[in-house]
Amino acid sequence: MTSKNKIRLGAAAFAVIAAAGLYFLGGYLADGQRLIERFESSIDKKQPDKLLKLLSAPEGAVDRTTAEAIVDHLGEDADAKQAVLSRLKTEIARLEEDSEQSFAADGESAFVYAHKKEKKRWLIYDDYELELRTYKVPVTTNFGGARILLDGEEAGIAGVDGSTLQLGPLLPGKYAIKAMYEGKYTTLENEVQAKLFPIGSAVEPVEVPLRGEYVDVFSNNGFARIFINGEDIGLAVGDGQRIGPITADGSNTISVEADYPWGTTKSEERPIDGKRVEFELTALTDETKEQIVDAAHAFVSSWYEAFRERDAERLRRVHPGRKADLAGHFADMVAGDEHYIGQLRKATFDRDSLRLEQLGASDYSVSVRARIEYEEAYYYGAFDFRPETEAGEQTTSYRLRYENGEWAVFEWSEADNEALSANVKVYDR
Repeated sequence: MTSKNKIRLGAAAFAVIAAAGLYFLGGYLADGQRLIERFESSIDKKQPDKLLKLLSAPEGAVDRTTAEAIVDHLGEDADAKQAVLSRLKTEIARLEEDSEQSFAADGESAFVYAHKKEKKRWLIYDDYELELRTYKVPVTTNFGGARILLDGEEAGIAGVDGSTLQLGPLLPGKYAIKAMYEGKYTTLENEVQAKLFPIGSAVEPVEVPLRGEYVDVFSNNGFARIFINGEDIGLAVGDGQRIGPITADGSNTISVEADYPWGTTKSEERPIDGKRVEFELTALTDETKEQIVDAAHAFVSSWYEAFRERDAERLRRVHPGRKADLAGHFADMVAGDEHYIGQLRKATFDRDSLRLEQLGASDYSVSVRARIEYEEAYYYGAFDFRPETEAGEQTTSYRLRYENGEWAVFEWSEADNEALSANVKVYDR
């Protein structure tokens, strides 16, 4: 054999060997079971970039975030991993047996399924890939009109009466789904982490509950304004309106504030942590209490002078209506020739008994208890007799109203003889 023939024979043998190698290489690259091995290896070695090269989706491209989520999920859940691998191996085997088989609509497949490519590898071999399903995810929340956000982007508005909002189509992965309800007084929000890796076609609804309460507010002043987080909400306690919806986990605060002619009183600011809150406003300052007690004493001390003189004009700090009543009484005394002698000996007013009542937006009354010690006597001028005065003592409740910038007594009545507190102001004769 000549050298030339030897070269030709060697080249032919090499071509045969190369063709055989390429044939087996093509079969190796297109082998479906090897595809599953590469899939499993990328999970075990936590290699999302290698996994990404194996994935496709009928709708749109697959990005690295999706591959990372699958690696994390299957890497953390051994049972889910085995379930997916078992299905993929079965699918590959069935595809190799039946070239017309498709799992795109198979309700038993996982979120990733085996798929035969339309084009053959090197025009010879059946080739396979892993495709991802997409899903419509139902989302519900308990506040109709709440905004639903998907990974920080608004995806829709929740309907009323618990209707469901469909998100998607979404690829398998991990998603942050948030509901936000912008109420009149505060914003309710909650976020849940949804893992979308179903085995089969069923997708569990995602519930994003919002915690919002309606709070009843009470106070000893129905005209007090309500503040939420330091802001006047334009409602008074007496409006009787429930405040809400609002988060009652202590993250919001509530207080009330009332205006009086002698100043503004504000309650402490409390965290909202329940459905009911009560406030007791300390409306009367120490200075105002002194003014009330002094006004009541001025009336009491002038009482004896007015009776002695039978003249209602001698009365001080008295309401005009009561002054007219006493003027009529004194006229009757004059007509009947009835006289009075007496004087106040001591008046003790209980500061702790002061109770304020607001009758209208600018109508205030306050009551105070006092122990009055006196001496007095009545007689008729027609008789030549002047009696000795007799000492007496009584506990009286005085009610005063605030008018024209000052307090005036408009009502008085005998009170029980219950002991006064230690916080008293004493007026001696």
